[in-house]
Amino acid sequence: MHHGIHHPAGGGEPPAALPRRTLGNGLRVVLAPFWPGPRAAVGVHYGVGFRSELPGQEGFAHLFEHLMFRGSESLPDGGFFDGIHPLAGTANGTTHQDYTDYVQVLPAAALEQALFREADRMRAPLFTETQLAAQLSGVAREIAHVRDDRPYGGCPWPLLPRVLFRDFAHAHDGYGDIERLRRTTVADCAAFFDAHYTPANAVLTVVGPFAPDDVWPLVERHFGGIPGRRPLPPPPAHEPPLSEDTWLTCREPGVDRTAVALGHRLPDPATALPDYLAHMVVARLLGRPDGGATSRLPAPVSAGCGFFGPLDTRGPDAFVVTALLPPGLPPTGFRQALADWAARHGTPGAVAERAVRAAAFLGAQHRRTHAGLQERCRALGRFELLYGRAELIDEVPELLEGTGPEAVAAAAAGLAGAPAGVLVLEPGRERTRPAGPAPAPAPPGPAAGRSAAELGRSPLGPRPLPPLAKQPEAALDRAHETRLANGLRVVAVPDTRSRTVELRLRIPLGSAGWSRPGAVAGLLRTVERVTGTGAAAARLGGELGLTTDGQWADVNGWAPADARTELFGAVARLLDAQRLDGGPTATGHRSPVRPPERHMDEVLRLHWLRGRVADFAAESPAALHREVFAPRGALLVVVGDADPERLAEEAGAALGAWTAPGAAAPAPPQDVPGAVLVTGSDGTRRPSDGGTAHVTLSCPETAGGALDPARYLATALFGGHPDSRLARWCRESGSPAHHMYAGRDTVADRARSLVRLSVPRTSMAPAVAGVRAQMRRLATRPPAPPEVAAVARYCAAQLLSAFDSPAMLADALRHTLAAGRDLDWVVRRPRLLRAVDGESVTAAAHALYLASEMTAVALTEDEPARAEGELRAALECGRTAPPLAMVESHP
Repeated sequence: MHHGIHHPAGGGEPPAALPRRTLGNGLRVVLAPFWPGPRAAVGVHYGVGFRSELPGQEGFAHLFEHLMFRGSESLPDGGFFDGIHPLAGTANGTTHQDYTDYVQVLPAAALEQALFREADRMRAPLFTETQLAAQLSGVAREIAHVRDDRPYGGCPWPLLPRVLFRDFAHAHDGYGDIERLRRTTVADCAAFFDAHYTPANAVLTVVGPFAPDDVWPLVERHFGGIPGRRPLPPPPAHEPPLSEDTWLTCREPGVDRTAVALGHRLPDPATALPDYLAHMVVARLLGRPDGGATSRLPAPVSAGCGFFGPLDTRGPDAFVVTALLPPGLPPTGFRQALADWAARHGTPGAVAERAVRAAAFLGAQHRRTHAGLQERCRALGRFELLYGRAELIDEVPELLEGTGPEAVAAAAAGLAGAPAGVLVLEPGRERTRPAGPAPAPAPPGPAAGRSAAELGRSPLGPRPLPPLAKQPEAALDRAHETRLANGLRVVAVPDTRSRTVELRLRIPLGSAGWSRPGAVAGLLRTVERVTGTGAAAARLGGELGLTTDGQWADVNGWAPADARTELFGAVARLLDAQRLDGGPTATGHRSPVRPPERHMDEVLRLHWLRGRVADFAAESPAALHREVFAPRGALLVVVGDADPERLAEEAGAALGAWTAPGAAAPAPPQDVPGAVLVTGSDGTRRPSDGGTAHVTLSCPETAGGALDPARYLATALFGGHPDSRLARWCRESGSPAHHMYAGRDTVADRARSLVRLSVPRTSMAPAVAGVRAQMRRLATRPPAPPEVAAVARYCAAQLLSAFDSPAMLADALRHTLAAGRDLDWVVRRPRLLRAVDGESVTAAAHALYLASEMTAVALTEDEPARAEGELRAALECGRTAPPLAMVESHP
């Protein structure tokens, strides 16, 4: 088998200059060609953000970001998304201090369509009173959610800048006051667009599997004719440094601990990049001491560079530290503790190897993050706009790795003696916040500004959306698969995009683990604590952790490619039960608060395992470990920058000695009669909230591998697609509290099809009856070809996202292969889905929903007997009741 993912700049080669041009209208264009995947990303960064707002405009840049999605001359009335969602694409925008970015990610066949959309709204956006009112309502909800209605809202941003800065551009609240924003007119929108949204104030970035010569004509075709305008100059970046600590204390109701956010001024990355990077390393040491070394701080802290992340501004920004203080520790004491910590780390000997490891981790983390399609596109545009150097995306990792103890110690020493802005949110009966700036009249627009009506018309008028191009096929190149003597299945795939290795180990818990979810959760915590593998992975410059969903134990990790042998060794230590011998018992461990879906699945798992669980009395950590961590049936996926056969060989050398008896193989699954199981709060999760009932309908899947593509499509059409039948039902029910979706997975040793419902308690019975009736309809009446084609197109496109990054590829391979499919299925699945017809969907739906008995699990605080009776009646009614009319109207 010869498949793979490669990147032309991988393998330690120096980054080459990126193809770039500046169009006649001033638009800067940067290409990242030959992306090794079947999707593309298009980004536009405009040099306008919170700092571009003048007094009276607070919050306008963010509001304007929302408006830019709502219509343009060729795509009116929200038509921007009409061609994106059917292709499982995404489009988003974010507002920052110095820029606003817009990014689309789609199948590569839709590249020209993405360019068309961005050009159309750069040329002729439509601003109407109706859309402005709708977006004001949306912005009001967002402000309430992230700032006004949440505990510690506004900490650290946008409150801390008021303490740290003095100039309006840097200090004001970028969310603004919604009542003031409601006075915005479409004329204000037109003026803001003319002032800032000009090609000369923007950078276009294209990342995709194309040669530059294929992209330049498309860029010129869609953007070259947009008239150029001179943008307003950016706000001045000067901000006088603090001469002493400044404090702001606010009160916060409904909390029992004081929160503190502290900010120091950061060096300017445009003129002092090495010093800035040294502060990033200090933040890593402060926020997560490397190698398990104690920080000697009185409270855990979170530390980072920048309010919105590192290297995100071209003006003043902050080194931010936040913490919840323990009782008895005053904010002044915490402030002094941070200064003492910085002073202790102010000499090279004090940071030594920890600084080297932290710098190596940050470099590897940067490569890993920006090996993702969307993240790479956004960073390229940001670096080009802010610093004129898109190539920094590949230079920063090596610069970080070259940041030595001397530079880190100097940065820490500078923080020790520097004044800070300190924000304190202390418990109180009523929320207090500083008053905003006094109301100011809106600033005048540009002298030659256009009206909103003029803005939305171009000389050539509306244009048609270009057709899709040919879609490149996804591919896995040179993948290698083997099975070790102990039964472990190993799959290795080369991928040079990040110079790291991604590791995913999935272990079925077996009957001993499936029947004891609380004990397994406790075991995983014990294993991580005893083996110290998290700290060991951090020392390698990576991460490693254990999780469980009740069905599997998952080991998830990554590390630089040259540390992969040590990473495999850390995993082997996790799997060594002898390290737990003599340890404390795992009995009595309880799972943390978990979502309703997991609780319902645990109830179903126990029901389906009845009579097939061997006695297991000895529940010491080591004994339980030997039962649930067995290589038989386990899967290891490694995606990384190395030869795949060598990857598999090295993994086998580390894990080949892993042996464990595991539980005795359970008896083969037998047909289980349908059942109705009602449960409430079990003490490890919150009770149902606001009268909500959660229901899971499950059917064991019958055999039939040939039907697999059709079953995949039938599941999506029924309830796994944005316009699925269940999604339409929920929308048309008139109740936003109705949520339903369909899926397929494994519970214990059974494959199952499922539908989950979250509905008001009073609607539980009719909702279940309606779902059951719609199952019968799909299983007896073939859907029309247009519906099948639309869902197949969406699913085939969605599956391509697995190739967006090495991490996403590793996740997708783990999920697919653990379900019993082979590597070729990952590549062939989109093509197979397009070949499914309506009759095959109906046959698949019958196999999924009608061929076996259904079990309903309900989570509700209602009286169990009453809920059980209602569910039984609803299921029986759904066998014969006609489908609901609201779904009948959408064949």
